[in-house]
Amino acid sequence: MARFIARRLVQAVLVILAATFLIFLATFALGDPFASSGEKAVPPDIAEANREKFGLDKPLPVQYLLYVGNMLRGDFGIDFDQHRPVSQLLEAAVPNTVRLAIVAIIIDVLIGVIAGVIAAVKRYSFWDVLVTVIATLAIGIPVFVIGVVLVANVSGWGPFPSVPRSFTVQVPWYQEVLLPAFTLAIIDAAFIARLMRGSMLEVLRADYIRTARAKGLSERRVIGKHAMRNSMIPVVTYVGVSLGVLFGGAIITETIFQYNGVGYLLSRAIVNSNAPIIIAVVVFSVVAYVLISMIVDILYAFLDPRIRLG
Repeated sequence: MARFIARRLVQAVLVILAATFLIFLATFALGDPFASSGEKAVPPDIAEANREKFGLDKPLPVQYLLYVGNMLRGDFGIDFDQHRPVSQLLEAAVPNTVRLAIVAIIIDVLIGVIAGVIAAVKRYSFWDVLVTVIATLAIGIPVFVIGVVLVANVSGWGPFPSVPRSFTVQVPWYQEVLLPAFTLAIIDAAFIARLMRGSMLEVLRADYIRTARAKGLSERRVIGKHAMRNSMIPVVTYVGVSLGVLFGGAIITETIFQYNGVGYLLSRAIVNSNAPIIIAVVVFSVVAYVLISMIVDILYAFLDPRIRLG
């Protein structure tokens, strides 16, 4: 297992280096990302400070080394609008996005796994048809439609805060995160339910399940201990990918709900042509996605020992 983890760690580092190199080429090698453009006038002192930090007056190889060094230190320069270090803006936004991602994943895993297991165990029953129909309909609804509907009909009701709201109005994080988390969870829960149902149906036909039943084990133990563990493998893969994407920032959902996370930070930066923030969020998103994918591979190997032997 240790060799498997080491191999995945090396692969993750190589992928991050390759991705950040491509980001460098796209931003620094093709021009000056800190120059004024169109109607966006960058304050000269801010632009000069960023150019000096990233060594834009030096050869490209030196620029790349400075760029990597700054990334490793978490130093992404100074943003154009608030004139603050970008790292401070990220420090404020990242915890919110992490909370949103974790709450959304918990909701969609609970709903999706339970629905998928019920549909598989009660195959062709009313419950199976109901889960299949609802999941199919949910998958086809764009996330921004779900968000807009919830904002129009649910925000401001009960425990859900109003959207939009004044900056002077403060609400607890567990209330603020509910609506965007449900928005993200609906579609993912539908995918997980479909995945879990198909995986469970395949596992329930396996020889070791028939053997477990022949030994006299209760149906609850057969399903809970033997069938569900192997059925979770594709679900773990999907959840890991989804979690990596969410950690990188759910741009549409966070923007709709004006949720102060990485996605909302990026959307405002794009509108305002705030290059330092755009670069920082893209790098953060890549690193988060790769690291989460590595963790998922390790969990995958834990659930199925045959994988780590390959």
